[in-house]
Amino acid sequence: MIKKLTAAVALTIFLSACASNKAPIRQGSLSGSGSIAPIPDASGPRIDANVQRLYPNRKLFVCDGTRVSNKPPTDGNNEVVKYSRLIVVDGPGGNVPLVMAPANNACVTSGFGMRKLGNDPARMHNGIDIFSRPASRVFSGGSGTILEAGMNSGYGLSVLIDHGYGVYTRYAHLDYIEDDIKVGARLVYGHPIGRMGRSGQVTGIHLHYEILTGTYKAGVWGRGLKPRDPFSFPEWVDPRLAMLDQ
Repeated sequence: MIKKLTAAVALTIFLSACASNKAPIRQGSLSGSGSIAPIPDASGPRIDANVQRLYPNRKLFVCDGTRVSNKPPTDGNNEVVKYSRLIVVDGPGGNVPLVMAPANNACVTSGFGMRKLGNDPARMHNGIDIFSRPASRVFSGGSGTILEAGMNSGYGLSVLIDHGYGVYTRYAHLDYIEDDIKVGARLVYGHPIGRMGRSGQVTGIHLHYEILTGTYKAGVWGRGLKPRDPFSFPEWVDPRLAMLDQ
């Protein structure tokens, strides 16, 4: 049964117009500048008219040929049955609306939870993997402040965003990050982050997307935060999204 967000949500997000393509930052380089949109005051959820610039897909499918053990449940058409475009994440300090899959025209190559690949032992997978061909641009899943942006041996080129209320998102294995993505920058929902890639410990191009909750400790690349299953959160239903579907 579809669950809906109650009026208790205190964080405003905008589905704002995405900026035009900028000169990308290649791996290892974090210089550059850009205009950063401020976080709007909390006054309840609302959606900007430019939602189509970053439009959460109405449906999400598992990629053809996916055989991982933690593949999310699907119907007969390979459509993910628990997918919601917008979800409500319960952080320790309050609820935060986020997008479940922050890249357009993508499919799922791996779900959340224990995963077994081939003959390797099963290991915990702390997010979901999504893929598109050609590689899709990646967007911020919600408004917030960048805590980390750069190279990590496992995650490759990655970005960690603080959305407030103890809720965070990570975007890993990027090919590049945009020139205004740097630590301390404030973003609105839908701000371009970079493009899915294959940096770090990875076998193919995709975006590894994590939703995390807890208390952040600087300098440890988000270790200590609790990974959460994106498919476990209730849906946020906004009538203005329904109007755009017609």
